[in-house]
Amino acid sequence: MEIPFKYLGMKIGGNPRTLSFWKSYIDKIKSKLFARRGRIIIMAGRVCLIKIVINALPLFYFSFFKVLVIVYKTIRKTQAKFLWGWGYEGRKIA
Repeated sequence: MEIPFKYLGMKIGGNPRTLSFWKSYIDKIKSKLFARRGRIIIMAGRVCLIKIVINALPLFYFSFFKVLVIVYKTIRKTQAKFLWGWGYEGRKIA
């Protein structure tokens, strides 16, 4: 096998101190939320989705690598956009 390679969805052999290492992980979170973008989900459903599904993904990654601050902020910003009306054309909840 060539390094870096993926094992259980996690890149092994890369440098976790670079933003490119975390790019695929951030894209995975955005794609999970983007799949539900067109559906109308009430606020309680969005909170449950963020708490249970989206917050569970980082636990596996963060147990192995120290995360960059910019990666953490990007994940939190994506979660906030989804919670407060990401994907709606009209005015969003403030």
